[in-house]
Amino acid sequence: MATLKKTQKRVFCGVCGGIAKFIDPEINPLGIRLLWLFLGLFHPIFMLLTYIFLAATLRTELVLFPEEEKQTV
Repeated sequence: MATLKKTQKRVFCGVCGGIAKFIDPEINPLGIRLLWLFLGLFHPIFMLLTYIFLAATLRTELVLFPEEEKQTV
């Protein structure tokens, strides 16, 4: 079962990258960031508070051996 975590591919806090990786590991976090921005145009306070809440509560993804993660078999 997948767990929602912040990712190391971050612009601010890694929340959007973590959401993108939770949905599908191959998805580009830019799409989630653009969706977040689009929704923020209609509900800016709610989206800002949600982002701050997620940034404070989600655990950061730990990568112990980053060179092994890049190798694909």
